[in-house]
Amino acid sequence: MYINGYTAPNHVHRVTIPTVGATERTPGPQVQSGGSAPEPDNRESYVKYINSATEEQLAGSIDAIRKYGPPVAMFRMSDIVTAANQDEIHGRIGRAIEHFEVEAQQYHTQELAIINKGEQAGKSSKEILQEIVALRDQQSALFKMGTYWGSKGLAHPDNYKQLVAATPGYVNLYA
Repeated sequence: MYINGYTAPNHVHRVTIPTVGATERTPGPQVQSGGSAPEPDNRESYVKYINSATEEQLAGSIDAIRKYGPPVAMFRMSDIVTAANQDEIHGRIGRAIEHFEVEAQQYHTQELAIINKGEQAGKSSKEILQEIVALRDQQSALFKMGTYWGSKGLAHPDNYKQLVAATPGYVNLYA
């Protein structure tokens, strides 16, 4: 999620999808990688942040949501590399990210509406961000896997069945 000063843990692979008007991003996918570490839970981290941050920090997080656009899909490359079916997992993730991008854009539109309505109603940044947490809780399993929102990443072996369900049209040409 968008936390002022928060960056994705270095053990997560993050695929950045360019967004119209996003000047901070470079065109084309980028992959960040690092070593092995425990699975992150962005939901848990974000709720802790909301409950401990100052109003000024939370307002900065809302500004970041506006500035940086929709969420991006994340996965650990080590989950792909250690899989017995690497080519299939890689192909399915590519297909799943296509679906993820559509949902992420719809989600972002909804979160911007929550921000605008909340500000018009005079809600605090904390109240607005709590509504955004509730919105994210309502998203699909694919979206939650892609953002580590109370879920393990897209490539994690525990999520294989969900990844297959999210990519029914995928044909493994390497089989």
